[in-house]
Amino acid sequence: STLILAEHESGSIKPQTVSTVVAANHLGESSSVSLLLAGSGSSLQEAASQAASCHPSVSEVLVADSDRFEYPLAEPWAKLVDFVRQQRDYSHILSSSSSFGKNILPRVAALLDVSPVTDVVKILGSNEFIRPIYAGNALCRVRYTGAGPCVLTIRTTSFPVTPITESKKATISQIDLSKFKE
Repeated sequence: STLILAEHESGSIKPQTVSTVVAANHLGESSSVSLLLAGSGSSLQEAASQAASCHPSVSEVLVADSDRFEYPLAEPWAKLVDFVRQQRDYSHILSSSSSFGKNILPRVAALLDVSPVTDVVKILGSNEFIRPIYAGNALCRVRYTGAGPCVLTIRTTSFPVTPITESKKATISQIDLSKFKE
């Protein structure tokens, strides 16, 4: 299954989150996609409701509602992703190649003792990707061989969102943060 770090602002998920979900569909697995939202307040719940119906392949929206996630800081977010991963077995952890994802996912990869695959522009299989090198002047084929989950940042412009005809609402689950240690 796949965990995607969802970006949201003012009660709405950002478009790059939906593009990341589209990219997750190219992984070649018939597995579930979970979105992870963190923050605090009513705007988080509004974003979670929108995320639940953003794409038919999203099966679950995980919500971490706490003041410690009010700002998207890498340290608490990375520990949250690791905390969620320990409770569920994710084969892939994705985020967009935005400042949000590029800030958090390298720290997540370090906590998991894996190497991240960054700026993915094409997915060839569950562990094979194309990413740019040399300032975008060349493309490189990368095969992930790590033992832990595959951590990816996605160039969302390479995975455009197509109009969705199917409407499906994913389940929204609150993450129990009572055992979460920052």
